[in-house]
Parts: sequence; structure tokens; C-alpha cells
Amino acid sequence: MLRAFRSRDYLLFWSGSLVSNVGLWMQQIALGWLVYAMTRSASLLGTVSFCGNMPILVLGLLGGAIADRASRRAIMIGTQVALFASSGVLALLTATGCVAMWHIVVLAMLGGVATALYTPAMQAIIPALVEPGDLLNAVSLNAVQFNTARTVGPVLTALTYGAIGAAGCFTANAVTFLVLAALVARLRLPARPLAASPPVLLALCDGLGYARTHAVIGPALFLAAAMSLFGFPYVILLPALAREALHLESAAGLGYLMAAVGVGAVVGGLGLSAAGDLRRKGLLATVSGLAFGLVLVAFAVVRTVGGTMVLLFTMGVLQTLCVASLNTSIQVAVDEGMRGRVMSMWTVILFGFATVGGLVIGALGDRIGMPLALAAGGALIVIAATSVLFRAPSLVGALRPVPA
Repeated sequence: MLRAFRSRDYLLFWSGSLVSNVGLWMQQIALGWLVYAMTRSASLLGTVSFCGNMPILVLGLLGGAIADRASRRAIMIGTQVALFASSGVLALLTATGCVAMWHIVVLAMLGGVATALYTPAMQAIIPALVEPGDLLNAVSLNAVQFNTARTVGPVLTALTYGAIGAAGCFTANAVTFLVLAALVARLRLPARPLAASPPVLLALCDGLGYARTHAVIGPALFLAAAMSLFGFPYVILLPALAREALHLESAAGLGYLMAAVGVGAVVGGLGLSAAGDLRRKGLLATVSGLAFGLVLVAFAVVRTVGGTMVLLFTMGVLQTLCVASLNTSIQVAVDEGMRGRVMSMWTVILFGFATVGGLVIGALGDRIGMPLALAAGGALIVIAATSVLFRAPSLVGALRPVPA
């Protein structure tokens, strides 16, 4: 179950990412509660998230091209320092009572620029940290750490928000970025072969064409796009669901709802890790995505806190199974020379598309109610996953690694 931890470098990376993501989820819960308290608007929750992730939409592919030609370690350390500065300024403005919506939007956008450069480089180094046979295990454990943080971060926020407030949560997040930067500096990354690099624009076009025509990568990115656009906004919009549909009146209630997602995701990640190197990763991803959409549809009829927590737990399990299996399918199938660019597409879809979906689902939720808006997104995911299941045999069949 923990085979990837035999690698000292992967263990360092995993530990630093866990610490950083705990802080990130503390900030996300505190920021969502702060924004909704200031505006009382679900659509503005989606707007803030969109502004924070818009740089990923604009710069994400560029980040992949840079990751294929520059030092990935330098990229990761530099962006973590930038994220530290962004969260530190937000903490200072909040603590002094000077924070306004435009401050939140601008700082979110600056943080988004750093994330757009960091994430493709981070995704691209994972195969270099473990043995090839341990890649699915490493990706699964990475999902476990992310979702352990999604459990611990909201619970810490629920327990401490009354004492330290939003500013304290932002400060804690800022410190965790420095922890990750220090651990990345200690990684032993293998030297990459030197080769003539094409112009950035040509490299981007080559990467897009490669992904679009690839029998495995193309359908995998399509399913990820459907999940991200129509399903993953439920996390962004959970504050509105908590207040308007469930009538929860404190950040603690929101924290426990988010923790239910995290616990489910940890269970899913540990189960996938224990299963070993599955051959039909794409089939597992597609079936999990289909089930995720069906569970999302159930928000149309569930109106209790307990029932909602069960749905969120189940979605956490299915989301991890789907995302980790798609990620590994892509990592196994991609050519090394295209890895940074393809993983930047993965980043754009996973983070950027979710914020676009947050705008759409949030606006729809303001009109017809958040439960029905989420259910509509689930129905679209069911259609997309069914299409992939019957029309992408290379993805749902047994995968063969690309030779190094």
C-alpha cells in the first residue's frame, strides 16, 4: 500500500505537499466563509474562485512548455515563495480590517499565476521520484495526502476559526508554502537530457495536437473536463449550499461538510493504493465518473445535513478513484518529451475548468437553487462518462506504458 514511500525523495515531496495543502484548505474554508459573509452571493463565490484560477486557464499551457525546458525545481521553489507573499498580504489586510473584495480578487489572481507555473512542474516530476511500477501507487498516495489535507484543514478551521479568525487561517497557509519550498530544495531530481527546444508557441501547438489525437490521452482529458466543469464546482459552492439549503450558520458546519468529502477521498485513495498496479485504470476512472454524476444528481432530493454528508463522503471516494486513475492513465501513456505540456493541460482542466463551472453553476444556483443546479451538472457528467465508456476502447482497455 505504501510502496512509493520507499523513495526518500517521494516521501519528502509527499510530506511537504501534505503540510502545504492543509494550509491551503484552511484558507479556502476561511476565504469562502468570509466572502459569503461579505456578499451573501453564490455567484460571487464562483467569481472569486474564477479570478483565482483564471491565470491557470490563460497561462497553464505556457507553464507546461516552461516545465519541459527549464529547471522544475527552480519553478517549484519560486512559485511557493510567491504564494507565501500572496497569502501573507491577505492575512495582513484581513487582520487590520482593511480587506475589500478587490483585494481578494487581485491577490487570488496573483496566487493563480504562481499555481499555473507550479502545478505542471509538480505533476511532471512525480514519475522521476519513484520506480515505474510504483507510479499508480505514488499518484494514489498523492491523492491521499491531498484529501487528508482536505479533511484536516477544514476540521482545523472549524476548531480554530473562532479564536484566530480568517486572518489566522491565512497566516497559517502562508507559512506552509515555505515548508514545501524548503523540502523541494532537498529533492534529488535526475538530470534531463539536453535537446534543442522549439519556440514556445510551436511547442504548445505540438502538445495540443498530440493530446487531441492520442487514443488514451484525448478521451481521458475529455472526461476530466466534464467532471471539472459540471461536477467539481460543488466544492466551490459548498458555502452557499450550507447556508441556503441546510441553514448552517457557522464556519464550523461548513468545515465538517468539507471534511466529509476529505474522509471519503482518503478512503478512496487508500483503497486504490492497496489495489496495486491495476491494468484497466481507464475503465475504473470512467465507471467512477459515471457513479459520481449519479450521486451529484441525488442533491435534488436530499435536504438533511446527515444525508448531505453521506453524499459528500461518497463523492469524495468516487472523485479520487476517477481523478487518480485518469492521472495515472495519462502518465503511463504520455511520451516523456510531451509530459510537461500534457500535464499542463491536465492542470488547466482540473483547476481552470472548475472555476468556469463555478461561475455557471453558481449563477444557475442563484436562479433555481443550489441543489437543483448541482443535480443538473451531475446529469451532464453521466452523459459524458457514458460516451467515453462506449467510444474510447483504448482508454477503458488495458494500458501499456510508453517506452522511455
